[in-house]
Amino acid sequence: MTRIRFYGPSVLLLVTVLITMVAGPMLVERIAWAQADARVSLIKHSLIENPSLADLSDAFRKVAEAVEPSVVSIEVLARSGRDSRNEILEWWFGPRWDREEDRHQRFREDRQGNKFDRYNPPRPEGNGSGWVFDQQGHIVTNYHVIQNAEEIRVRFSDGAEYDASLVGHDPKTDVAILKVDADNLHPSTIAKQPVRQGEIVFAFGSPFRFEFSMSQGIVSATNRRNLGIITRGYEDFIQSDAAINPGNSGGPLTNIYGEVVGMNTAIASRNGVYNGLGFAIPVDLMAPIVQQIIKGGKVRRGFLGVYIGKLDPKLASKFGFEDKGVLVTGPTDQDSPAEKAGLSYPDIITHVNDTRVRSPYELQHMIANFEPGSEVELKLFRDGKTRTATVTLEDVRPSTADLVDATAAPPPPLPGVALPLPPLSSNNLVLSTPGCAAIRPAPAAGAAAPPPP
Repeated sequence: MTRIRFYGPSVLLLVTVLITMVAGPMLVERIAWAQADARVSLIKHSLIENPSLADLSDAFRKVAEAVEPSVVSIEVLARSGRDSRNEILEWWFGPRWDREEDRHQRFREDRQGNKFDRYNPPRPEGNGSGWVFDQQGHIVTNYHVIQNAEEIRVRFSDGAEYDASLVGHDPKTDVAILKVDADNLHPSTIAKQPVRQGEIVFAFGSPFRFEFSMSQGIVSATNRRNLGIITRGYEDFIQSDAAINPGNSGGPLTNIYGEVVGMNTAIASRNGVYNGLGFAIPVDLMAPIVQQIIKGGKVRRGFLGVYIGKLDPKLASKFGFEDKGVLVTGPTDQDSPAEKAGLSYPDIITHVNDTRVRSPYELQHMIANFEPGSEVELKLFRDGKTRTATVTLEDVRPSTADLVDATAAPPPPLPGVALPLPPLSSNNLVLSTPGCAAIRPAPAAGAAAPPPP
């Protein structure tokens, strides 16, 4: 009996410890879960009760509803190579029966023209995006989207589909204008003010053939120039982190009011798809180009005919100049407008018609916005004094057609649409126009196959 009394409390203590060891963690875990669940429920309730979040989401949804009717998906069609083995076999032995809708009708067609074309109709090659400019059916897109197209089809968000004709294009800004014969369109609203860094923007388009997609981001930077995306052209890109991919090219970039502020054009990427850096042509650069193409089918720019260079403070001080301007290094050829006006090295251009000029790009852009035949007054710094020169601008001459129209800065480091940048980790970051989302894999950067059906 004494032993039972002696061991009894010990056994009870041992049982209590065992129960605590087994049930304790479960109890603690249950209490922690209950606390976390209460905290999550409180957060969910606060989110539901927060009107600002609902207003923000509703605003984004309204932007989509306002913009989508003016966005189009562009399908590019082209013939495959005419010397393929299948086309020769079809010419001699006829089309495959499992692909022939009306074999006899095909053979009754007129055989004039290329004899293989009847068996090689234009086939879908890729897709891009665009946006409605006016009620007359004009659609704006990138030139690189349609440059190899033999036929162009445009599809609207309501499912309506039209054949489109090419009105004109401008490779130096990568802008093209299409036209469809359609009524009751919903033209895009053009922003009256340029975007600024930090503003919220939305990218619309058909990435990888996922039509009428929308992504959101902010303006990361503006005035991105000399990237080498448009060879010997005019670059003044908006940089944003809104996701754009192959197929987005030509689609609108809008502000929070659904107004078009730019056109999605290029990406910086290691692998040809979105890596957080997208570039859009600003609408204020596009607008006069679009109007000229619609009016006359082409773009005419003023031509000054002068080589220019960047003027840094150290170089400026050598000429006794302590401000910003553009250094003239010489005329492009004899009898150019600049040569006739007496411009020569080391003149420094500071104003165009009383408008301040601070960089070569600004001078190029200003001169290009004048029509040929326009008279402009240039304010110069020469031999320590301020002078003026009146110049009558001309059309671009064939001998200088490969130069930037207004003035000629040094050529970009590499030709083409890709400019390798310094290595980041083990890969190169490459700037490229994503172009169309290709139906078949293509070697060009940014081309990609569509998602599986």
